[in-house]
Amino acid sequence: MAPPKDRRDRLVTSTTVNGIDFVAIASPDQKTLNVHFLNTFTVQGTITNAAITNGETIPEVAILNSTTINDPTHWTTEPTTGQPILTLTVASPGDFSRYVLTLKSTSLDPFFSQVTFSFKALCPSDLDCETPPPICPPDEPDIPPIDYLAKDFLSFRKALSDFSALRYPGWVERSEADFGVMFMEALCALVDDLSYTQDRIAAEATLETATQRRSLVRHARIVDYEPRPATAALTLLQFDVSAGVTVLPVGLVVSAQAPDGEIIEFETGTGLVDPNTGLPRQETFPVNSRWNRSPGIMPYWWDDSQRCLRSGSTDMWIEGHGFNFQGGEALLIETAGATSADPKIREVVHLLDDPTKAAIQETDSLFGSPAQSVTHIFWKSQDALKFDHDLTRTILAGNLIPATQGRRYTETFTIPPDSPPLIPSAIPLALVRTGANSTPDDVTPQCLYTVRNGAIAWLGQDDPETDPLPEILLQQSAGQPWIWRRTLLNAKSFENAFTVDPVSFRRIAQNSDRSMMFDYDSDAGDTIRFGDGTFGELPNPGDTFQVTYRVGGGAIGNVAAGAITRIDPTVTDVVGVTNPFPAIGGADAEPAERVRRLAPQKFRAKQFRAVRAEDYQVAAQSLPWVQRAGTVFRWTGSWLTVFTTPDPLGSEVLTVEQHTELITLLNRYRLAGYESYVPFPRYVSLDLKIRVCARSDAFRGDVEADLRVVLSAAKLPDGRVGFFQPDLWSFGQPLERSALEAAIQQAYGVAGVVSISYRQRVATLDYRPLPDTFIVSVDAILRVDNDNNRPERGSLNIIVEGGK
Repeated sequence: MAPPKDRRDRLVTSTTVNGIDFVAIASPDQKTLNVHFLNTFTVQGTITNAAITNGETIPEVAILNSTTINDPTHWTTEPTTGQPILTLTVASPGDFSRYVLTLKSTSLDPFFSQVTFSFKALCPSDLDCETPPPICPPDEPDIPPIDYLAKDFLSFRKALSDFSALRYPGWVERSEADFGVMFMEALCALVDDLSYTQDRIAAEATLETATQRRSLVRHARIVDYEPRPATAALTLLQFDVSAGVTVLPVGLVVSAQAPDGEIIEFETGTGLVDPNTGLPRQETFPVNSRWNRSPGIMPYWWDDSQRCLRSGSTDMWIEGHGFNFQGGEALLIETAGATSADPKIREVVHLLDDPTKAAIQETDSLFGSPAQSVTHIFWKSQDALKFDHDLTRTILAGNLIPATQGRRYTETFTIPPDSPPLIPSAIPLALVRTGANSTPDDVTPQCLYTVRNGAIAWLGQDDPETDPLPEILLQQSAGQPWIWRRTLLNAKSFENAFTVDPVSFRRIAQNSDRSMMFDYDSDAGDTIRFGDGTFGELPNPGDTFQVTYRVGGGAIGNVAAGAITRIDPTVTDVVGVTNPFPAIGGADAEPAERVRRLAPQKFRAKQFRAVRAEDYQVAAQSLPWVQRAGTVFRWTGSWLTVFTTPDPLGSEVLTVEQHTELITLLNRYRLAGYESYVPFPRYVSLDLKIRVCARSDAFRGDVEADLRVVLSAAKLPDGRVGFFQPDLWSFGQPLERSALEAAIQQAYGVAGVVSISYRQRVATLDYRPLPDTFIVSVDAILRVDNDNNRPERGSLNIIVEGGK
């Protein structure tokens, strides 16, 4: 257990350094501040800079005597204790924000060189001035991977076995006589019956009879439906390397063991080929033994109040110097559970790209002898922590490298020459068949080559709307790359292009002219198909090719966290390897039944035109940041103009980028002769005056405080949502008095509602009784933010009667 660090107590008795205790508002006009310090150590004469920052509407408050801050006229002492007091004068008071006063001085402890205060501390209030303790929400358990392609008894049993191995690692019994296994198989049998019934009903509704994968793909592409192939899983590996090792190559093979004992291989790196150029991806991964998981990079905290690294953080301190961070490195932050049964909290952050800003070396001279060396690290804002981390149970590690399920193979083959050689070639020959649209006088050959080691792995893309890409690299002997196309119909006449068909051919005999005879075998494999001269270039007889491809894929690659631990013992640069997170993205090939069911409906799944108002709303809501949209048609003189107003998700402000994105989208959907406009959402802001009666056992201040929480416009840390939270209100949604009263009654200590009156901003001057239903126009959204810094967005005036 880490020793306690009460920095404040240590500073109170220190004779070498001082710290800020608190700031007092010394005048009714809020322009005079008294800064109190913790001990009697002299601070006057050492302050080099002073600033008041962190405001909302007034971000920074100017200090009038900042240039003469060390003048004795601004300094006094406590009459009894002798502690110094600094008097600051500001030009104007700040807003209701929590401001931060920062003093730069060599006589001040870095942790207590700044303090939080409010300019409104002297304002009268019935509320408790003590800051409520922070709410630390309970940890959410890891959601187990779900195989949505499981459709029969065996696949369900495998899914439940994988789930039990992940959630209950101590249960390893797989005997059929075991009660747990028997109960699991009974559930699988039940789900198997339900799945069979579901599939049978769906199959009865189709007319397609194709059973082979190649036929299904070709039929589906007629209606622009692309059946999803088996995709390889992706994961993130954490390596422990030997001292002196600085780089690990792409293609390093590691493996995990499946519950059935099968070895599942992964390779470092992501895709084999750049899809835009057809060239192989050349990359290496920097590593450092200082970034190893064992013993790990230990976090550092300056005071016990910093033991919890809060969600939203983008920086922290670690013990030691000399980590040699170059900027942009990925670091794993791992926090063990409070008990062995609790899941670990793991997050990955990426340091800032500028190494001078990513890691700053510092020292803590107050604790440790000699002074403790610490490094202050900063990571990118998009990687802000999503969870709280207890630093006493936290370690950090680097050497994080992406990996892909499967293993690469390389083969060489040749296009058969016009005349078969007398001596068979040691290099395998491609299959040449008569192509489509051939005539006896004009035969167009079709060149095919079936890869030998199994079906090619495919990689899913970040965009769910983008189809997976195959892991294959094809180069001619001279090093000239050939580009993969999903269909050769997209290839130009003289483009070096090829495609991959889900089919395999087997050599069955040798012809009398010494050429080889091939025949269709099954769809358990993949075949390279070249162009015919019209759609893609036709290779010349005798051309030699080298193909590198990855074999693997499927849901089996979605191994649990910590499952990848094996590495070739001949690799001496690596001491250990693991995967901190489960592998994701692995999926089996889309079932044939699913293709037959969905392909005919492809053209209806996503429309690219808008006719009715509902069409414009659906198109706008396809953007992830649009919660809802409202559309009206208006005659503007010579034509119809379509006005579509979006309601942003989790916000009331529409950014310029979002506005431009929606305008561009709707202009692609609109009909000719129509104009499309995207106005900003219009808000109806209300000031509400609510008078309630408190129970006799409740304090009025507590009742008012809970009412402000219940009627707030925020999402609370404990999971509750305020009544006026923006996502709960949309276009034309009225305010029902009954719903508001019901929310008020749920607040602590409320015995009843006496009255509710309202005033609409910009519309009415006086308060009037709230009707049963307050109507909002179809193009407006109601809001009551109750933000003192933005009163134009609505406010709450709560009057509590009775109580204590």
